[in-house]
Amino acid sequence: ISATNISSKQVGGDYYDVIPLGDEKYIIAIGDVSGKGTPASLLMANLQATIRALVPLGLPLDELTKRVNDLICDNTGSDRFITFFWGLLDAPAKILRYVNAGHNPPFLFHVSGNIERLDKGGLILGVMKTVVPYQNGQVKIDNGGVLVMFTDGVSEAMNEQCEELGEEKLEEVIRTQLSMSSTHILTEIVE
Repeated sequence: ISATNISSKQVGGDYYDVIPLGDEKYIIAIGDVSGKGTPASLLMANLQATIRALVPLGLPLDELTKRVNDLICDNTGSDRFITFFWGLLDAPAKILRYVNAGHNPPFLFHVSGNIERLDKGGLILGVMKTVVPYQNGQVKIDNGGVLVMFTDGVSEAMNEQCEELGEEKLEEVIRTQLSMSSTHILTEIVE
């Protein structure tokens, strides 16, 4: 696992986390609060605290996501929302169970060459209390498979000619590095 967070200001609203659960199981999460700066970072800190408090309950991700959404709705104004993706990675079984709450669907590059976008879930967090239940997704990650989670700060990043990277180019960059380490893939994406 490799990760980085490069804020456009001193602090920001992008978030990632890896929470070890024991027995080689992990919660992996990524999120992006609307807006920038201190207000976004404060809401993201609230989200992180909520997640860290709820994960030990051991509930299914769809139920946890509902609880997270409803708490965020209770504690924020209607002008703020969070795109969010998280999953329970069972490393020995090579299974990822996940919920995508309106976040950029991560790429799962299979050894076969197929690419899967992880988009099952529901509404972004904080817009309204949960009415329609969140859906769980599940994928198998074989040896050599590569999962890339990112925020729109990556796909919307611009080069010196003011051209956005975009998701197609991001996919291209990753595809050419699949046999490399996670640290190397991350470096290539940043470059």
